[in-house]
Amino acid sequence: MKASRVMTKDVTCITPDFGLERSWSLMKKLNVRHLPVVFSGRLVGIVSDRDLLLRALVLEGGAISFPPLAVGEAMTPHPITCQPATPVSRLAALMLEHRIDSIPIVSLKDELIGLVTSTDLIELLTEPDTVTDVLPFEFNVKPADDQAAA
Repeated sequence: MKASRVMTKDVTCITPDFGLERSWSLMKKLNVRHLPVVFSGRLVGIVSDRDLLLRALVLEGGAISFPPLAVGEAMTPHPITCQPATPVSRLAALMLEHRIDSIPIVSLKDELIGLVTSTDLIELLTEPDTVTDVLPFEFNVKPADDQAAA
């Protein structure tokens, strides 16, 4: 199975000058944990909820506030990317190896065309198996009593 089959194609992107507070609000509104960062049509980074929380200030009562920084200062620049034809097993291996939860899928020109997250990969496990339980040959099952009489 290839990345193009499991990737999310409708991905919301932001630019490097997007504010941290605004990025956090957008993540919460969209219920996502990653936002690809695009500049002039090309992927330049990715920001995760963890990246933002590392910069957050926790106020009295547990409220979160962010310094007035641009996401370009908090994002992971030049993230690990893959092509649409990359096998899903390779995506999973890269996520484990680099301890990341998303991989942008890009064209040969670094244009973002999708995003594969660890959630996308886990959802594959919930799909019904395509393998049938029917064996490719006939089985003639005899009760044990018939076996003893033979």
